[in-house]
Amino acid sequence: MTQKTALDILKLGHTVFLTGAAGAGKSYALREYITYLRKHGIKFAVTASTGIASTHIGGTTIHAWSGLGIKQKLTAYDLDELEEKPNVYKRWNDTQVLIIDEISMLHASLVDMLDKAGKHLRRSDKPFGGLQVVFTGDFFQLPPVVRNGNEYESTDVFAFMSKAWKEAKPVVCYLTEQFRQEDDTLTNILNAIRSGEVEEDHYLTLKESSNTPHTDDHIKLYTHNENVDLINKKAFDALEGEVKRFDMVTKGKGPVLASLKNNCLADEILELKIGAKVICIKNDAERKYVNGSMGIVVDFEKDNSPVIALQTGKRVVMKADTWRVEEDGKVKAEISQLPIKLAWAITVHKSQGMTLDRAQIDLSRAFASGQGYVALSRLKSMEGLHLVGFNPQALQISEEVREADYTFRSKSEQAEYALDKYTEDDLKVLHEKFLTEKGGTLVELSDSEADEIQEKTLTHTVTQEMLKIGLTLPEIAEQRNLSVDTIIGHIEKLVEMKEEVVLDKVLPPKKDVTAIKKAFKTLETTKLTPVFDELAGKYTFHQIRLVRATL
Repeated sequence: MTQKTALDILKLGHTVFLTGAAGAGKSYALREYITYLRKHGIKFAVTASTGIASTHIGGTTIHAWSGLGIKQKLTAYDLDELEEKPNVYKRWNDTQVLIIDEISMLHASLVDMLDKAGKHLRRSDKPFGGLQVVFTGDFFQLPPVVRNGNEYESTDVFAFMSKAWKEAKPVVCYLTEQFRQEDDTLTNILNAIRSGEVEEDHYLTLKESSNTPHTDDHIKLYTHNENVDLINKKAFDALEGEVKRFDMVTKGKGPVLASLKNNCLADEILELKIGAKVICIKNDAERKYVNGSMGIVVDFEKDNSPVIALQTGKRVVMKADTWRVEEDGKVKAEISQLPIKLAWAITVHKSQGMTLDRAQIDLSRAFASGQGYVALSRLKSMEGLHLVGFNPQALQISEEVREADYTFRSKSEQAEYALDKYTEDDLKVLHEKFLTEKGGTLVELSDSEADEIQEKTLTHTVTQEMLKIGLTLPEIAEQRNLSVDTIIGHIEKLVEMKEEVVLDKVLPPKKDVTAIKKAFKTLETTKLTPVFDELAGKYTFHQIRLVRATL
């Protein structure tokens, strides 16, 4: 199927599984559909199964967007709890199209949980509460995993096995064009892996790649964290200069904190020097960097904050970020650390979604189906491959995936055949029907109009995230090009919605907070002017408004 045909199907509003081999243009087709939705004022959410995958499409994780977090099951109590979170409830009900990328890594149980949440929060028995869900990805790539200490274990319970997937019956759009690989040799090997027909010639070709000269700009891909950590330590120790140490700060205890630390990529002890190669492991609230951005430490500020020269050419001063687990509106565990790791080497898991010119790859300890396929398909050609380790298991693919792939191809052909029955005029009418039914516009919007529609429900949460990273009111107002009064209005709204708001950097000193609270209590009022007069103008209206928000 071509990208154009897939887009025509997507615009009909069906729940869709957009798939194809690595380099088939799935991300491009997805971006085109996202642009189409924006231009016509359709509210959509862009998510992915992992943090780094979400950055490739400018979204967030499905766990964060849905409000499910790291839950392993969804009880009636959990559903009520979700409903009591106004931002989560509003997201589910405002959104018309939910995009979930890298679906191969999403466990079937989570797909069922999403379906259950959608039906409950949207008051609809339709699959996912009536949302158009767009699953994208390739099941030949990395399967669902669970973290076990410092390593990953495959669970092989694929999204297409879920009850929700079977009920939704997504239309399959199987893209067959190839846009990444630049030589037939690599393409043939990848196709042989997919079909289960890897032969001796393919193994010999891969073996010959070990003779490719290795250079410093070859990033190293390994299947296990311990190999990556060893390489990074060796390269780090070889650098001259002073070591700067950054310790993780934690709050909470017990299994909740342990789970948070296991599911977060941040190091408990991070050591840096000038010249260290690093990778960002979290999105920046100001979008100066994203999860997956790579760079080099070039300097340290007076407070020891590292200055990173990113591959994009930007320089950013890296500050500590926060990861937390919340239950019933309360923070149960929290960690704070610089959102970067050493990156002379990365795991195959971390590389998914990347396109590399050159890579040194070790597949000698491959343990999950799809690892070899993912690693090799990152490259554009065999010339960029320097293979240093290999075992036959690295090229194995789950039989369940291979069997499902035959079905996906067949269903895609059926969808293409069904679409051929419609004329261009027929499709135009159906596309317009979808737009009007979902509250969109038939006329394309300007960029500013489109942005206003998409960001309408996000503005308070953007302020919320900026408060979390410790920005002051003037800093937030300046960066968002808004007034301080507007930002305080966001804070008041968030408090009203019972959302967690971090006010440490914006409230006046504790003694002043006490004095202002006392004035509100003494006057038995919530109005600002009486309190301002009572305190003889000692505090600004901004300070009084902020304290009132905490009452």
